Amino acid sequence: MKFHEKLKELRQQQNLTIRKLGEKAGVSYSILNAIENGRIEPSKDVVIALAIALKIQDREELLSLATNPSEG
Repeated sequence: MKFHEKLKELRQQQNLTIRKLGEKAGVSYSILNAIENGRIEPSKDVVIALAIALKIQDREELLSLATNPSEG
């Protein structure tokens, strides 16, 4: 699974809109939308901010998906 697919799945599981997740993570809607649609790869800092906002304990899985997009 690619990072953007995993992010969308996690966001939807928590019934969050892209805008609401962006507010919680401190990431703009346009950036988050581009990440979720696979147009851009997030930085490590953004991945960590999203993991914290989504209350994800195992951040390593998300980081590895984001830093190794070809393995997704």
